[in-house]
Amino acid sequence: MQLQKFITVLLLTAGLFVHAEASAQTSRSSPVYETRAGANEVTLIERFSLFIKHNCRIRRVMDFDDEVLTVQPVEEHPEQIRVYALKAGVTSLTIVDENDAVIEVEVLVRGDVRHLDSVIRRLYPDDAISIEAINENSVRLDGWVSRPEHVAEIEAIAQQHYDEVLNHMQTGGVQQIMLKCTVMEVQRSKLRRLGMNFSMVRPDGYLASSPGPITPVSALSIGSGGATIGHNNLTNSTVTWGLTRPNGVFQGFVQAMLDEGIFRTHATPMILTHNGRPATFLSGGEVPIPVAGGLGTSGVTYREFGIQLNTVPYILGNGRVRLEVETKISDQDFSNIVTINGNATSSFRTNSANTQVEMNFGEVLVIAGLVSRRSFGTTNKVPFFGEIPWIGAAFSSKSHTDSESELIILVTPELVAPMSADQVPKIGPGMSSVAPVDRELFFHGLLEVPATGQTCDDCQKHQTAAGQCRNPECVNCEGGINCVQSPTVEGVRPEPESASRATAGAAPKAAPRQQSAVKPASSPNRTTDRRTPARRASDNSGRSGLISPALR
Repeated sequence: MQLQKFITVLLLTAGLFVHAEASAQTSRSSPVYETRAGANEVTLIERFSLFIKHNCRIRRVMDFDDEVLTVQPVEEHPEQIRVYALKAGVTSLTIVDENDAVIEVEVLVRGDVRHLDSVIRRLYPDDAISIEAINENSVRLDGWVSRPEHVAEIEAIAQQHYDEVLNHMQTGGVQQIMLKCTVMEVQRSKLRRLGMNFSMVRPDGYLASSPGPITPVSALSIGSGGATIGHNNLTNSTVTWGLTRPNGVFQGFVQAMLDEGIFRTHATPMILTHNGRPATFLSGGEVPIPVAGGLGTSGVTYREFGIQLNTVPYILGNGRVRLEVETKISDQDFSNIVTINGNATSSFRTNSANTQVEMNFGEVLVIAGLVSRRSFGTTNKVPFFGEIPWIGAAFSSKSHTDSESELIILVTPELVAPMSADQVPKIGPGMSSVAPVDRELFFHGLLEVPATGQTCDDCQKHQTAAGQCRNPECVNCEGGINCVQSPTVEGVRPEPESASRATAGAAPKAAPRQQSAVKPASSPNRTTDRRTPARRASDNSGRSGLISPALR
């Protein structure tokens, strides 16, 4: 009997210990929020609990949504309550303490997205994505991804957990791409042609052979009142001879030609576009082409020709990019003419290439090997006579043409960003040159001369030993590098003595970067006259030391 009592007491003690240990674990694992005067806001994740602690005993809790959370008292702690989140939502609860003081606590319950968050962080460790559940069926994705294709992939994963996904993810980094393109084409052609025509006229008749038209023959007349014979279908002769007799005339026409031609095309466009957006470059023009219309009328459509380049870049992240490049070079082919409603229209010769490649930024994509060769030959001859050796050359015309073209394309992608205003160069095309004076224009045939003169005061203060201005605020400098007013151009003629005397007493000249034949007189006044005083004086003195041989 005593043994049974001992076992019963032992079991009860163990049960109390287990219950106390479980309560202690729950209390330690759940966070505690202490109320304060004013607004109180609490955030919970569904299926998680929170302890709210007040500074005195809590008498009752009311005015909360029991579908969002439940409230339970804490044993042996009358100043605390335990809040358990049931589902995502927002509610508020009112706490009344023993002093009849009222405390409002707003509770935000967020959906449990830990599973989805762990999957995304494990698969995409380099992306910073935040996930927030809107309700049981929808979720919002925010943050930045390292590669554009991650946006669609992460959205597809989220759709496996929620019916509706609000995608607010963005791609980080610079999204503007500059494509430095170089398109080079070389066309070579070689034409060999040999033919002979002749014409013989007598008072009683004539004989002519023109298998391949070579040169036009003027009307031939034999004797007074004789027959007049004319031939108008012979073109393009190289040698013409004739024999004239009282009773006849003989004329011969020989065409022996060797034509060689070369045509080079070199375009270096720089195209700026955004990630995933197409960019197009066209160097050429448009040709009107007649088309048949309704009711017997005709219209006009335009066809582009020249060098055309279409590219679509996709940023892949980690310094890599995928390029889709399509290039086309087209030109009119006048050897193939089509007539539509009485209007002659030429055909087009086209070379094109389309490729897709993944590469690093700064690397060069080379598309080469686009070589085409064509050979074309024709023979015009009189049957039987044109086949006789040696003699047949007088009754035949032969032509042979060989042509070859090669196309090379180079594309270099680079990430770029806009420049600030202080990074824009302070000098541009045409700002470092001025119009010539009368002597430079009429005697030397110069249409443009450098705008040189005395080094400005700001340049002298910041000038280096090499004669370079380092003042970034100097308005006369190329971005604070080279002063456009400094004497940097070597003259082509000696300076007259009058100009030398005019420059006496001028400010000491800084060390020039190049040898100059001009001693400037004073600082230029670019607001009223772009020429320096020395240049203005040269109108009467004939000074010519500012003439640049490079501008001839």
